[in-house]
This record gives sequence, structure tokens and C-alpha cells, in this order.
Amino acid sequence: MTQQKTIKFKSYPDMFEKEKSGKKRNTIRVFDSKDIRENILLQWIEENFPLDIIIKNTNTEEVFGRKVTDVSVWNGMYIISW
Repeated sequence: MTQQKTIKFKSYPDMFEKEKSGKKRNTIRVFDSKDIRENILLQWIEENFPLDIIIKNTNTEEVFGRKVTDVSVWNGMYIISW
């Protein structure tokens, strides 16, 4: 059984507030070849283990966390929902 994992991202203030409030319940990400977070998401798609997402405001450094409920891949972009 796979252990609980956490994945972290930064978000610009206008998107952060929408994400935190629940108006926008996802984030869209594109990874470069060196970013190990892509491997975590691909593993989640295959195994569906418990995964937390932490979002940090780039200006204030405020953070919030949620449970990942879905990860979709579309045109090289990852849509991570909570």
C-alpha cells in the first residue's frame, strides 16, 4: 500500500483566492522534464492513493491544503482537482 503523499505548488494571488475559496477547485500545471511532481501525479492516476495538495500564495506566502480528487492530462497539461 502506498503512503499518503503531498504535492506543493505556488499560485498567483488572484488565482490563489479563487482556489482557496472554492470558486476554482483545480489548478492547471505544465512540467519540465526535471520536475518530480509530474511522476507523483502519473503514479496517482495509476494507483489513486491519498494525495494532499498544498497551494502557497506567491505574495503573502499564505497556504491552504486540500485532498486531490482527480488528475486529468490534456494536451500536456495536468488538471489537478480537489
